[in-house]
Amino acid sequence: MISQIQGKLISKEPTRVVVTAGGIGFELIVPLSTSRLLPGCNEDVSLLVVFTLDRAGVQLYGFATQKEKEVFELLTSVKGVGPKAALNLLSRWTPEEITAAINQGKTELLRSAPGIGPKKVEAILKRFHENVPTGAVSSAEQCKPGVLADALNALTALGLTRKEAQERLTKLKITPEMNLQDILKQALAQKG
Repeated sequence: MISQIQGKLISKEPTRVVVTAGGIGFELIVPLSTSRLLPGCNEDVSLLVVFTLDRAGVQLYGFATQKEKEVFELLTSVKGVGPKAALNLLSRWTPEEITAAINQGKTELLRSAPGIGPKKVEAILKRFHENVPTGAVSSAEQCKPGVLADALNALTALGLTRKEAQERLTKLKITPEMNLQDILKQALAQKG
């Protein structure tokens, strides 16, 4: 699996770039937010990558920040929300704005992107709240949504039920500086 590419930017369009690394040219689709942060052609660049394989073939999506990548993965994990719709959202708003809108139930922000209708908005809100405990979100609104979702998945993989994992995460005092390892240590230290 490819998770990051570092190399030379040899082609740049608003939502498509080509990066050479190790003698291979990788074409990546990027949101406008990432495209704006990239240097000019023939400059060194590093992009975080989401790799997908579907009927259309292999596709690489590139992101300038971890938060963009996490929000992309969260959105595309919702049934009916594809990469194109997620990229539309990330091209219009920052990951923090998208996360805040989801936390606050501001559906109009999500609905204003092409390809996101009322049913998909409901699915996004439901998915987000299933994967990110509401108590944990309110105590750490600045925390990356993907970290909490990863913590929930890790705890369930360790044998906790989803409900138990959510309860443990809800009891934590999560700060924006905490990473996945910190959250898991505190969650596992609780007595069930």
